[in-house]
Amino acid sequence: MRFVPRLIDSNSRLGEYVMVFMVPLFLLRTLDPLLGLLAGICASALYVRLTLGKPAGYLVHRLYALGLPLSGLLDRRIKRLMP
Repeated sequence: MRFVPRLIDSNSRLGEYVMVFMVPLFLLRTLDPLLGLLAGICASALYVRLTLGKPAGYLVHRLYALGLPLSGLLDRRIKRLMP
C-alpha cells in the first residue's frame, strides 16, 4: 500500500499570493523598482485580506455580483457562494 500524505487535499493559496505579489513587481520594475515593490506588497496584502478564510472562487463570484461580466468563468449550478 502506498503512503498518502495527510494534507493531500489541503487547499494552499501560497502560489496565488506569490503571483499577486510578483506581477506588479515585474510590470513596474522598468518604471521604478520601489514603486513595483510597494504595489506588490499592497496588492498581496489586499488579496490575502479578501480571500483568507473564503472558499475557492469566492472573489470571482463577488466580482460577478458587482456587475463584472464573467459568464464563461462561473459554474451555473452554483447559485450562492457568498458567505
